[in-house]
Amino acid sequence: MQLFWWQKLLLLVLIQLLPPNRTSHEVYGEALLIFKTKVDHPEQSRCTIVNCPWLRLRHFECVNCYDFKDPGAIPLNVAKLDGENDVPTLTPMQEAQVNKQGNKRVAVIVGGVVAALIVIFIVMIIYKCWMLVKKFVKQTSETASSVPSPPIEQGRDNTSLNADAPPQDDRQTIRQLTIYELEEATRYFSLSNVIGEGRFGLIFKGLLQDGSVVAIKRRLHAPNQDFVSEVQQIAHIHHSHLVKLLGYFQDSYQQLLVYDYLPNGNVGKHLYDSKGLPIGKLGMHKRFLIALGAAKGLEHLHSLVPPVVHTHFRTGNVLVDEDFTAKVTDYGLSKIIISGDHPGASSYTDCFVDPELNSSRNFSEKSDVYSFGVFMLELISGHAAKGRNQSNLEENLVLQVKNSSNLDKFVEKLTLADHTLHSARQVMGLALLCLDMSYSRPSMRRIVQVLEMIQERETGHFHSQSEEIGPVTLGSELFK
Repeated sequence: MQLFWWQKLLLLVLIQLLPPNRTSHEVYGEALLIFKTKVDHPEQSRCTIVNCPWLRLRHFECVNCYDFKDPGAIPLNVAKLDGENDVPTLTPMQEAQVNKQGNKRVAVIVGGVVAALIVIFIVMIIYKCWMLVKKFVKQTSETASSVPSPPIEQGRDNTSLNADAPPQDDRQTIRQLTIYELEEATRYFSLSNVIGEGRFGLIFKGLLQDGSVVAIKRRLHAPNQDFVSEVQQIAHIHHSHLVKLLGYFQDSYQQLLVYDYLPNGNVGKHLYDSKGLPIGKLGMHKRFLIALGAAKGLEHLHSLVPPVVHTHFRTGNVLVDEDFTAKVTDYGLSKIIISGDHPGASSYTDCFVDPELNSSRNFSEKSDVYSFGVFMLELISGHAAKGRNQSNLEENLVLQVKNSSNLDKFVEKLTLADHTLHSARQVMGLALLCLDMSYSRPSMRRIVQVLEMIQERETGHFHSQSEEIGPVTLGSELFK
């Protein structure tokens, strides 16, 4: 079948769409030769083919062809396969082109893998740097927050006639801790770290980064404008029978106080059970020492200028260390905690409140003395002043002792020796004087003096020929 030249031109265009292979190249060459022979003028052939964008080939290199001047044309590689017919065919550089394409693909793959590895390496470096910066910022923040604040010179004169008081020029520093330190110390305030509860809130046992074991008191409450100033004044007070305040923290919804940790807890845990009944753990000699230590701590507060009234002295606020040395805690918090604004207020603690206090709650040193008297009753009897099984107020320990003429029956006999019974009676008599009307109550200084004499007798340093101190003498002579 004879094809017209324009049909053959269309055939050449269709061949361009075929995938490059040897067969397509041969067909294309033969079609091109036929097309060329059917055109009258070679220039027309050149111009017609070259100017058609569909016929601009990619895969061939011109070796022997017309001299195409058009820069847009891509020459062909024409070879003579048949000398007689002089029929040219195309000899494409197939292997070279395949190798080039294969090399390009390998280069692309290798380049992609290398680029991916570089990106991953850069991301790892950025992540590592970010973690180092984050750790450095955290350590810097914690270190800066853990630096003790400079001691603040307060108007309070830290003086006392007690030999246990430190020198006057001694100063206490306090740390403003971060919430991150306190959360880490308490395992994010885990309930398993709770060791008690007081009027300030729950008490957690914690471990600071420097290895210090501390007691952290947490109060969930709005900020108090007096908190920082009061805490700094409390930190200025220090005595061997007062629990040391180490640090504090406050934010928009909570305040925290960090104290020294005393492993044996409060005295009440060693006196009575959950029902307020005696358990007989403490010997009477230790009880005398605890009473004397607590009296010295409270007396030191009263001796300051101006005096510091505890306002919430309780058996639960007298802690003992590993040697059962008594130390008073929760002092100086009267301006931080408003009356009725704390947990733990129950009938159990009502017996410690001075009944002479009016509705304005004007606490004084005498109201602390009353509370100390109740403390001594618990210490000697081993009974809670208001046991949970005593719902009738008339059956509480204070009223029972006041209405009894026989104090011996209130002395715990479980750990009592014969030579300590007399001393126990004296302490009970001293407690009754503290529970008397406010104008008849002794001062804490006088209470310390009497307890020291009782202790000296117990240790054998008080001579037998010295004047006996009985309950009647306590009220008539020593406290004039």
